[in-house]
Amino acid sequence: MEMREWIKQELQKLVKGDQDQFIVDATIEYINELNSDNESLQVALEGEIWSPKKWSHPR
Repeated sequence: MEMREWIKQELQKLVKGDQDQFIVDATIEYINELNSDNESLQVALEGEIWSPKKWSHPR
């Protein structure tokens, strides 16, 4: 099972009412945003590392 799915299932176990569901939904949305940001940063970093244009510029 993927870690994100496991986290979602475990968070759902904590829901006892509407307010809890709101908090869990917001938490899951935040986790999804963080994952998206991490993927974007990883792609940008890989482009920076593997860019031949960057190799020719001294730092």
